[in-house]
Amino acid sequence: MAEPLKDMVDREVVEEIADRVAAERSDFATASFVDDLMAELPDLELKPRIAAIARRLRAGLPDDYRTALKTIVSVAKQEPPIGGWAAWPLCAFVEDFGVEHPDVSLPAMEHLTKRMSCEFAIRPFLRDHWDAAYATLLAFTAHEDEAVRRLPTEGTRPRLPWGGRVKRLTEDPEPGLALLERLRHDPSETVRRSVANHLNDIAKDHPDVVTATLERWVDESATDPKMVSHALRTLVKNGNPAALRLLGFTTDPEVEIVDFLVTPRRVEMGDQIELRATLRSLSKSTQRLVVDFVIHHVNASGKTSPKVFKWSTIDLAAGETSELTKRRRIQMATTRTYHSGRHKVELQVAGAIVAIGSFDVVV
Repeated sequence: MAEPLKDMVDREVVEEIADRVAAERSDFATASFVDDLMAELPDLELKPRIAAIARRLRAGLPDDYRTALKTIVSVAKQEPPIGGWAAWPLCAFVEDFGVEHPDVSLPAMEHLTKRMSCEFAIRPFLRDHWDAAYATLLAFTAHEDEAVRRLPTEGTRPRLPWGGRVKRLTEDPEPGLALLERLRHDPSETVRRSVANHLNDIAKDHPDVVTATLERWVDESATDPKMVSHALRTLVKNGNPAALRLLGFTTDPEVEIVDFLVTPRRVEMGDQIELRATLRSLSKSTQRLVVDFVIHHVNASGKTSPKVFKWSTIDLAAGETSELTKRRRIQMATTRTYHSGRHKVELQVAGAIVAIGSFDVVV
Protein backbone atom coordinates (compact mmCIF):
# COMPACT_ATOMS: atom_id res chain seq x y z
CA MET A 1 0.00 0.00 0.00
CA ALA A 2 1.24 3.52 -0.79
CA GLU A 3 2.55 5.63 2.08
CA PRO A 4 -0.29 7.64 3.68
CA LEU A 5 -0.28 11.24 2.51
CA LYS A 6 -0.33 12.46 6.10
CA ASP A 7 3.15 11.03 6.61
CA MET A 8 4.47 13.42 3.98
CA VAL A 9 3.92 16.20 6.52
CA ASP A 10 6.76 15.16 8.80
CA ARG A 11 9.65 16.58 10.83
CA GLU A 12 11.52 17.58 7.70
CA VAL A 13 8.59 19.71 6.57
CA VAL A 14 8.16 21.29 10.01
CA GLU A 15 11.87 22.09 10.26
CA GLU A 16 11.89 23.66 6.80
CA ILE A 17 9.01 25.94 7.75
CA ALA A 18 10.73 26.87 11.01
CA ASP A 19 13.99 27.69 9.25
CA ARG A 20 12.25 29.72 6.57
CA VAL A 21 10.32 31.79 9.10
CA ALA A 22 13.39 32.26 11.27
CA ALA A 23 15.20 33.71 8.26
CA GLU A 24 12.58 36.48 8.23
CA ARG A 25 12.21 36.95 11.98
CA SER A 26 15.04 36.47 14.42
CA ASP A 27 12.54 36.34 17.32
CA PHE A 28 10.77 33.23 15.99
CA ALA A 29 11.05 30.36 18.51
CA THR A 30 12.11 27.60 16.11
CA ALA A 31 12.93 24.95 18.71
CA SER A 32 9.59 25.10 20.54
CA PHE A 33 7.73 25.35 17.22
CA VAL A 34 9.29 22.10 16.02
CA ASP A 35 9.08 20.29 19.35
CA ASP A 36 5.46 21.21 19.98
CA LEU A 37 4.37 20.15 16.51
CA MET A 38 6.27 16.87 16.58
CA ALA A 39 4.43 16.02 19.78
CA GLU A 40 1.09 16.84 18.15
CA LEU A 41 1.29 15.64 14.55
CA PRO A 42 1.52 11.84 14.96
CA ASP A 43 -2.11 11.65 16.15
CA LEU A 44 -3.46 13.79 13.30
CA GLU A 45 -4.59 13.09 9.74
CA LEU A 46 -3.40 15.15 6.78
CA LYS A 47 -5.56 18.27 6.83
CA PRO A 48 -5.53 18.52 10.64
CA ARG A 49 -1.73 18.41 10.44
CA ILE A 50 -1.75 21.34 8.03
CA ALA A 51 -4.17 23.22 10.29
CA ALA A 52 -1.99 22.51 13.34
CA ILE A 53 1.09 23.95 11.64
CA ALA A 54 -0.88 27.05 10.59
CA ARG A 55 -2.13 27.45 14.16
CA ARG A 56 1.41 27.18 15.58
CA LEU A 57 2.60 29.72 13.01
CA ARG A 58 -0.11 32.14 14.11
CA ALA A 59 0.87 31.70 17.75
CA GLY A 60 4.55 32.24 17.00
CA LEU A 61 4.14 35.42 14.95
CA PRO A 62 3.07 38.92 16.05
CA ASP A 63 -0.48 39.33 17.32
CA ASP A 64 -1.25 41.85 14.58
CA TYR A 65 -2.47 39.77 11.62
CA ARG A 66 -1.21 42.20 8.99
CA THR A 67 2.30 42.11 10.41
CA ALA A 68 2.21 38.33 10.68
CA LEU A 69 0.96 38.01 7.11
CA LYS A 70 3.91 40.02 5.81
CA THR A 71 6.20 37.32 7.21
CA ILE A 72 4.13 34.57 5.61
CA VAL A 73 4.30 36.31 2.21
CA SER A 74 8.03 36.90 2.59
CA VAL A 75 8.53 33.18 3.18
CA ALA A 76 6.54 32.45 0.02
CA LYS A 77 8.81 34.79 -1.96
CA GLN A 78 12.04 33.17 -0.78
CA GLU A 79 14.42 31.47 -3.20
CA PRO A 80 14.81 28.64 -3.68
CA PRO A 81 11.01 28.21 -3.48
CA ILE A 82 9.59 26.54 -0.40
CA GLY A 83 8.43 22.97 -1.09
CA GLY A 84 4.78 22.03 -1.68
CA TRP A 85 4.04 20.29 1.61
CA ALA A 86 5.82 23.04 3.53
CA ALA A 87 4.00 25.73 1.54
CA TRP A 88 0.50 24.40 2.20
CA PRO A 89 0.39 25.69 5.82
CA LEU A 90 1.15 29.18 4.48
CA CYS A 91 -2.09 29.03 2.50
CA ALA A 92 -3.91 27.54 5.49
CA PHE A 93 -2.67 30.49 7.58
CA VAL A 94 -4.67 32.85 5.38
CA GLU A 95 -7.62 30.45 5.16
CA ASP A 96 -7.90 30.01 8.92
CA PHE A 97 -6.96 33.47 10.23
CA GLY A 98 -7.33 35.96 7.40
CA VAL A 99 -11.01 35.95 6.48
CA GLU A 100 -11.65 39.09 8.53
CA HIS A 101 -8.94 40.87 6.55
CA PRO A 102 -9.80 40.35 2.86
CA ASP A 103 -8.07 43.58 1.81
CA VAL A 104 -4.65 42.07 2.58
CA SER A 105 -5.38 38.34 2.51
CA LEU A 106 -6.68 38.22 -1.06
CA PRO A 107 -3.68 40.03 -2.59
CA ALA A 108 -1.36 37.77 -0.59
CA MET A 109 -2.74 34.75 -2.45
CA GLU A 110 -1.01 35.95 -5.61
CA HIS A 111 2.29 35.02 -3.97
CA LEU A 112 1.17 32.04 -1.89
CA THR A 113 -0.56 30.16 -4.72
CA LYS A 114 2.69 30.14 -6.71
CA ARG A 115 4.12 27.81 -4.05
CA MET A 116 1.03 25.74 -3.22
CA SER A 117 -2.44 26.27 -4.64
CA CYS A 118 -4.71 28.49 -2.57
CA GLU A 119 -7.73 26.58 -3.90
CA PHE A 120 -8.83 25.73 -0.35
CA ALA A 121 -7.87 29.12 1.11
CA ILE A 122 -10.05 31.08 -1.33
CA ARG A 123 -13.23 29.20 -0.41
CA PRO A 124 -14.14 31.02 2.84
CA PHE A 125 -13.53 34.35 1.09
CA LEU A 126 -15.93 33.37 -1.70
CA ARG A 127 -18.40 32.45 1.02
CA ASP A 128 -18.03 35.60 3.16
CA HIS A 129 -16.63 38.24 0.77
CA TRP A 130 -17.95 37.23 -2.62
CA ASP A 131 -17.50 40.50 -4.49
CA ALA A 132 -13.91 41.08 -3.38
CA ALA A 133 -12.88 37.45 -3.84
CA TYR A 134 -14.47 37.14 -7.27
CA ALA A 135 -12.91 40.40 -8.45
CA THR A 136 -9.52 39.11 -7.35
CA LEU A 137 -10.00 35.88 -9.29
CA LEU A 138 -11.11 37.77 -12.40
CA ALA A 139 -7.89 39.77 -12.26
CA PHE A 140 -5.84 36.60 -11.76
CA THR A 141 -7.10 35.16 -15.07
CA ALA A 142 -4.75 37.57 -16.86
CA HIS A 143 -1.72 36.93 -14.64
CA GLU A 144 1.60 36.01 -16.24
CA ASP A 145 2.13 33.04 -13.90
CA GLU A 146 0.18 29.88 -14.75
CA ALA A 147 -0.13 28.92 -11.08
CA VAL A 148 -1.95 32.18 -10.40
CA ARG A 149 -4.16 31.75 -13.48
CA ARG A 150 -5.09 28.26 -12.31
CA LEU A 151 -6.49 29.52 -8.99
CA PRO A 152 -9.67 31.05 -10.52
CA THR A 153 -10.64 27.76 -12.18
CA GLU A 154 -9.63 25.38 -9.39
CA GLY A 155 -10.67 27.57 -6.48
CA THR A 156 -14.23 27.96 -7.78
CA ARG A 157 -14.85 24.29 -8.58
CA PRO A 158 -18.36 23.46 -7.29
CA ARG A 159 -17.23 20.08 -5.93
CA LEU A 160 -13.58 20.73 -5.15
CA PRO A 161 -12.25 17.62 -3.34
CA TRP A 162 -11.48 18.45 0.30
CA GLY A 163 -12.66 22.01 -0.29
CA GLY A 164 -15.38 23.72 1.72
CA ARG A 165 -18.62 23.95 -0.20
CA VAL A 166 -19.68 27.35 -1.52
CA LYS A 167 -23.44 27.15 -2.01
CA ARG A 168 -23.48 29.91 -4.61
CA LEU A 169 -21.11 27.97 -6.88
CA THR A 170 -23.05 24.73 -6.54
CA GLU A 171 -26.41 26.30 -7.30
CA ASP A 172 -25.31 28.66 -10.08
CA PRO A 173 -22.53 27.58 -12.47
CA GLU A 174 -22.46 30.91 -14.34
CA PRO A 175 -19.85 32.74 -12.21
CA GLY A 176 -17.47 29.81 -12.62
CA LEU A 177 -18.20 29.54 -16.34
CA ALA A 178 -17.35 33.21 -16.79
CA LEU A 179 -13.87 32.48 -15.44
CA LEU A 180 -13.54 29.38 -17.60
CA GLU A 181 -14.43 31.39 -20.71
CA ARG A 182 -11.33 33.49 -20.08
CA LEU A 183 -9.06 30.49 -19.59
CA ARG A 184 -10.41 27.86 -22.00
CA HIS A 185 -7.56 28.45 -24.46
CA ASP A 186 -4.86 29.05 -21.84
CA PRO A 187 -1.35 28.16 -23.08
CA SER A 188 -0.77 26.05 -19.95
CA GLU A 189 -2.00 22.46 -20.05
CA THR A 190 -2.22 22.59 -16.25
CA VAL A 191 -4.70 25.45 -16.44
CA ARG A 192 -6.69 23.79 -19.23
CA ARG A 193 -6.89 20.59 -17.19
CA SER A 194 -8.27 22.62 -14.28
CA VAL A 195 -10.87 24.07 -16.65
CA ALA A 196 -11.82 20.49 -17.54
CA ASN A 197 -12.05 19.46 -13.89
CA HIS A 198 -14.29 22.43 -13.15
CA LEU A 199 -16.58 21.52 -16.06
CA ASN A 200 -16.69 17.91 -14.85
CA ASP A 201 -17.84 19.18 -11.45
CA ILE A 202 -20.59 21.27 -13.05
CA ALA A 203 -21.69 18.26 -15.10
CA LYS A 204 -22.69 16.38 -11.95
CA ASP A 205 -25.41 18.96 -11.22
CA HIS A 206 -25.98 20.70 -14.56
CA PRO A 207 -25.06 18.28 -17.37
CA ASP A 208 -26.92 20.21 -20.07
CA VAL A 209 -25.00 23.38 -19.23
CA VAL A 210 -21.68 21.60 -19.79
CA THR A 211 -22.64 19.94 -23.05
CA ALA A 212 -24.10 23.20 -24.39
CA THR A 213 -20.92 25.08 -23.41
CA LEU A 214 -18.63 22.54 -25.04
CA GLU A 215 -20.78 22.42 -28.17
CA ARG A 216 -19.82 26.08 -28.62
CA TRP A 217 -16.18 25.61 -27.73
CA VAL A 218 -15.46 22.61 -29.98
CA ASP A 219 -16.05 24.76 -33.06
CA GLU A 220 -13.14 27.00 -32.03
CA SER A 221 -9.86 25.94 -33.62
CA ALA A 222 -7.92 26.73 -30.43
CA THR A 223 -9.97 24.34 -28.28
CA ASP A 224 -7.89 21.51 -26.82
CA PRO A 225 -9.53 18.12 -27.59
CA LYS A 226 -7.91 16.60 -24.48
CA MET A 227 -9.56 19.27 -22.34
CA VAL A 228 -12.96 18.51 -23.87
CA SER A 229 -12.54 14.76 -23.36
CA HIS A 230 -11.43 15.20 -19.73
CA ALA A 231 -14.33 17.56 -19.01
CA LEU A 232 -16.85 15.02 -20.29
CA ARG A 233 -15.44 11.95 -18.54
CA THR A 234 -18.25 11.58 -16.00
CA LEU A 235 -20.97 12.20 -18.56
CA VAL A 236 -19.38 9.65 -20.91
CA LYS A 237 -19.31 7.05 -18.13
CA ASN A 238 -22.98 7.81 -17.53
CA GLY A 239 -23.77 7.33 -21.20
CA ASN A 240 -24.95 10.92 -21.72
CA PRO A 241 -25.90 11.03 -25.44
CA ALA A 242 -24.83 14.66 -25.97
CA ALA A 243 -21.41 13.99 -24.41
CA LEU A 244 -20.91 10.85 -26.49
CA ARG A 245 -21.82 12.73 -29.68
CA LEU A 246 -19.43 15.56 -28.87
CA LEU A 247 -16.57 13.06 -28.72
CA GLY A 248 -17.66 11.21 -31.83
CA PHE A 249 -18.88 8.05 -30.06
CA THR A 250 -21.81 5.91 -31.15
CA THR A 251 -24.75 6.65 -28.86
CA ASP A 252 -26.95 3.66 -29.73
CA PRO A 253 -24.56 0.80 -30.51
CA GLU A 254 -25.58 -2.33 -32.36
CA VAL A 255 -23.43 -5.05 -30.78
CA GLU A 256 -23.73 -8.60 -29.54
CA ILE A 257 -21.82 -9.62 -26.42
CA VAL A 258 -20.39 -13.02 -27.32
CA ASP A 259 -18.97 -13.53 -23.85
CA PHE A 260 -17.90 -11.67 -20.72
CA LEU A 261 -15.66 -13.48 -18.21
CA VAL A 262 -14.31 -12.41 -14.83
CA THR A 263 -11.51 -14.58 -13.41
CA PRO A 264 -10.56 -15.85 -10.92
CA ARG A 265 -13.80 -16.21 -9.01
CA ARG A 266 -12.05 -15.87 -5.65
CA VAL A 267 -9.35 -13.29 -4.83
CA GLU A 268 -7.37 -12.12 -1.83
CA MET A 269 -5.69 -8.77 -1.30
CA GLY A 270 -2.93 -8.25 -3.84
CA ASP A 271 -4.44 -10.63 -6.42
CA GLN A 272 -5.48 -9.48 -9.86
CA ILE A 273 -8.78 -10.01 -11.57
CA GLU A 274 -8.92 -10.39 -15.35
CA LEU A 275 -11.85 -9.24 -17.45
CA ARG A 276 -12.31 -10.64 -20.94
CA ALA A 277 -15.04 -9.45 -23.28
CA THR A 278 -15.87 -10.36 -26.87
CA LEU A 279 -18.04 -7.92 -28.83
CA ARG A 280 -19.46 -8.52 -32.30
CA SER A 281 -20.82 -5.72 -34.48
CA LEU A 282 -24.37 -6.06 -35.78
CA SER A 283 -24.14 -2.79 -37.66
CA LYS A 284 -23.56 -2.20 -41.37
CA SER A 285 -21.15 0.67 -40.62
CA THR A 286 -18.21 1.31 -38.31
CA GLN A 287 -19.10 2.14 -34.72
CA ARG A 288 -16.86 4.09 -32.31
CA LEU A 289 -17.56 2.60 -28.90
CA VAL A 290 -16.62 3.58 -25.37
CA VAL A 291 -16.28 0.47 -23.22
CA ASP A 292 -16.11 0.67 -19.42
CA PHE A 293 -16.61 -1.69 -16.50
CA VAL A 294 -18.35 -1.20 -13.17
CA ILE A 295 -17.32 -2.86 -9.90
CA HIS A 296 -19.91 -2.90 -7.13
CA HIS A 297 -17.67 -2.74 -4.06
CA VAL A 298 -18.93 -4.30 -0.85
CA ASN A 299 -18.82 -1.91 2.09
CA ALA A 300 -18.63 -2.57 5.83
CA SER A 301 -22.42 -2.91 6.13
CA GLY A 302 -22.56 -5.55 3.41
CA LYS A 303 -24.22 -3.20 0.92
CA THR A 304 -22.49 -2.29 -2.33
CA SER A 305 -21.53 0.92 -4.11
CA PRO A 306 -20.70 1.08 -7.83
CA LYS A 307 -17.55 2.58 -9.31
CA VAL A 308 -17.10 3.01 -13.06
CA PHE A 309 -13.62 2.36 -14.49
CA LYS A 310 -12.39 3.17 -17.98
CA TRP A 311 -11.58 0.21 -20.18
CA SER A 312 -11.19 1.08 -23.85
CA THR A 313 -12.46 2.95 -26.86
CA ILE A 314 -12.70 0.91 -30.04
CA ASP A 315 -13.64 1.43 -33.67
CA LEU A 316 -15.68 -1.66 -34.51
CA ALA A 317 -16.11 -2.20 -38.24
CA ALA A 318 -19.25 -3.65 -39.77
CA GLY A 319 -19.54 -7.32 -38.78
CA GLU A 320 -16.21 -7.22 -36.91
CA THR A 321 -15.54 -9.07 -33.65
CA SER A 322 -13.28 -7.51 -31.01
CA GLU A 323 -11.72 -9.23 -27.98
CA LEU A 324 -10.80 -7.05 -25.01
CA THR A 325 -8.76 -7.92 -21.92
CA LYS A 326 -8.33 -5.89 -18.76
CA ARG A 327 -6.53 -6.63 -15.48
CA ARG A 328 -7.04 -4.88 -12.18
CA ARG A 329 -5.25 -5.48 -8.90
CA ILE A 330 -7.43 -5.81 -5.81
CA GLN A 331 -5.67 -3.97 -3.01
CA MET A 332 -6.38 -1.54 -0.22
CA ALA A 333 -5.79 2.12 -1.03
CA THR A 334 -6.17 5.47 0.67
CA THR A 335 -9.43 5.96 -1.25
CA ARG A 336 -10.87 2.45 -0.96
CA THR A 337 -11.15 -0.30 1.63
CA TYR A 338 -12.12 -3.77 0.44
CA HIS A 339 -14.44 -6.02 2.44
CA SER A 340 -15.16 -9.71 2.04
CA GLY A 341 -18.09 -10.59 -0.16
CA ARG A 342 -19.31 -10.96 -3.72
CA HIS A 343 -18.40 -8.05 -5.98
CA LYS A 344 -20.60 -7.71 -9.05
CA VAL A 345 -18.86 -6.56 -12.25
CA GLU A 346 -20.80 -5.04 -15.13
CA LEU A 347 -19.68 -4.54 -18.72
CA GLN A 348 -20.81 -1.13 -19.97
CA VAL A 349 -20.93 0.00 -23.60
CA ALA A 350 -21.94 3.59 -24.40
CA GLY A 351 -23.15 3.92 -20.82
CA ALA A 352 -25.48 0.91 -20.98
CA ILE A 353 -24.99 -2.31 -18.98
CA VAL A 354 -24.71 -5.18 -21.46
CA ALA A 355 -23.25 -8.08 -19.39
CA ILE A 356 -22.66 -9.05 -15.76
CA GLY A 357 -20.06 -11.13 -13.92
CA SER A 358 -18.69 -11.29 -10.38
CA PHE A 359 -15.80 -12.28 -8.11
CA ASP A 360 -15.54 -13.03 -4.40
CA VAL A 361 -13.13 -11.07 -2.19
CA VAL A 362 -11.63 -12.73 0.88
CA VAL A 363 -10.07 -10.28 3.33
